Amino acid sequence: MRVQRGVTVAGIEPGVARALARACLVDWTRTEYIAHVVKVDVAEADRLLHQLESGGYVTHQSLEYDGEPEAWWNTTLLGSGLAGASFLKPINRAKAEALLAGVLDRAASYNSDPGKPVWIERISLFGSLLDQGATDFGDIDLHVVLEDRAEHDAAEAALAYARASGRTFQSWIDRLFWAKTEAKQILRNRSGYLSIHTEDLNDVTDRMRVVYELERADRG
Repeated sequence: MRVQRGVTVAGIEPGVARALARACLVDWTRTEYIAHVVKVDVAEADRLLHQLESGGYVTHQSLEYDGEPEAWWNTTLLGSGLAGASFLKPINRAKAEALLAGVLDRAASYNSDPGKPVWIERISLFGSLLDQGATDFGDIDLHVVLEDRAEHDAAEAALAYARASGRTFQSWIDRLFWAKTEAKQILRNRSGYLSIHTEDLNDVTDRMRVVYELERADRG
């Protein structure tokens, strides 16, 4: 997804809208934590999140925290695209295909590392790069399937991996999902042109092409 400068997102300045979407991209997230990440007060975060919800970028549900009901937020597919939105100039097909080749190389390298607790099972391309008539691209849309390597106690393996990383996490959920978050970061390699999606897209598009699939023999 590419956001044009000067154009608002659900009435919100694009950079702020993107920051809000990124703050609740991985899993359901409390309004208070999102406010902390975006550096606004809780009331302002709540107002902005409801604006994004009206535009279809986020959704919320009421969950208990310390015995009290609170609004928790997560991105929709549209919001996931916003979280990965770029303010960069469009790129041509040669550059886009070179970036895609880099993703596939990194996927193979990642899967060859026995210390990683998840597999990158499959990567599928969707969106404008499938259109052979398109000549410039704001981003490259990829659907990624990640699976736990551990057949048993996958959650404990994920938590142990997070502990060994030496990183500081805001919550137990962040620790639990760190391995999968890291895998997506490795695939993206800080490129603003790569948009990584892991949610089910069956209700959104049936036009995808598998560009990488882990072979059984590669599992070691």
